[in-house]
Parts: sequence; C-alpha cells; structure tokens
Amino acid sequence: MWEQFIARCNSKDTTATATLTQFIKRYLDGTNDFDAIGGNDLEKRLDSKIKARVEEYLVTSNNNNAEQKNEAILAICERLDKLESQSLSESNSNQTTTIPNLADLEQKISEMASRIKQLTEAILKIQDYLNNQLKQTKKSYSNSYYQRTTQRIQPLTEEGLATRLGVSVEAIREQRNKLHPPLFVAWCKGKDRAGMGWEFHENTGLYYPVS
Repeated sequence: MWEQFIARCNSKDTTATATLTQFIKRYLDGTNDFDAIGGNDLEKRLDSKIKARVEEYLVTSNNNNAEQKNEAILAICERLDKLESQSLSESNSNQTTTIPNLADLEQKISEMASRIKQLTEAILKIQDYLNNQLKQTKKSYSNSYYQRTTQRIQPLTEEGLATRLGVSVEAIREQRNKLHPPLFVAWCKGKDRAGMGWEFHENTGLYYPVS
C-alpha cells in the first residue's frame, strides 16, 4: 500500500510527504470531515481493507513472486556471507598485527623495569655512602673538636684543679691518694663542670685533662 501510495504521488508530480502534510492541514482546518466518512465503523472498515490487502499481497507473492523471493533471499545470504568473511579476515589481520605489538610493548616495559631497578639500587648505594661519609665527618669533627678542646686546656696545679672542681686542695689530695688513677679520673669527671677527667703526673706535679 505504501509503495502504491508513493507511486500515486509520483504520478501526480508530488511526494508522499507533501501529500500527507496537505492531508493533515486539511484535516486540522476541517475542510473535509474525514471523521464522518465511515461513521463509527471507520476503524472496522479500515481494518478489513488492510487485512484484505495483506492477504492479497501474500497470495500474489506466494504464487507469482516465490522464485524472485528465493533469489533475493539467496542474494542477501550470499552478501551476508561475504561481509562476515571480510569482517573475520580483518579481525584476524588486526589480531595478528596486535600480537607482535603487545610483545614489543611487554619487552620494553620489562627493560624499563630492569633499568628502574638498577637506578634504584644505585641511588640506595649512593645514599648509604653519603650517610656513612656524614657519620664519619661528624665523628671526626667531634674527635677533632674534643682533641682541640683538650689541647687548649692547660695542665693545672693542685690549687687550680681544686678551684675548677669546686673542692678543697685537701679533698683532691685525699681522693688522689685513696683512689686508683682510673677511679680518680672518674671522680674528677663527676666534679668537673665540663665532664673532664684529670690525672696526676708525678714527674711534673701537675694535673692533665684526659678523655
């Protein structure tokens, strides 16, 4: 029916769209009372006409155009087979191209990971080396500072040591005679404001700082 309608419109030098548009406008304007054409039986009449046309089309198609339909179906199936084969071929080609690309990518990633690992190990070694150098520098500086401090402190007489330790000369003499030298040094460290130990040298009669 639609094909017949289009053919009818073409024979009138117009189009289906223009004809339907004109019909809608006339229907809305009330120029033609289409609602009254078939009364309440309009739907039934249209349904019966549509069914009749469909049955006629099916019968005609089955009797006259069966061979043409089969040929059309076979042509469509053949076309679909070609499209499917072409699609499958392109898919396999893309997949074949993708596999080497994936392999190359995995190899590059593996090489990058190995390189990053090497760089990380090198950075850690450098960091350990710098930390050790810093510790040695601090230790050397501390020892050097202590030695310089110790060297700057001059030997003291008994009176000078008593003044430094905040005790009497008799207390120093008593502790020196009573304690062994290492214990006397420890006793001096406990009294000295800088925690310095002192030991007595009999050849000079003076007290010298010790660590």
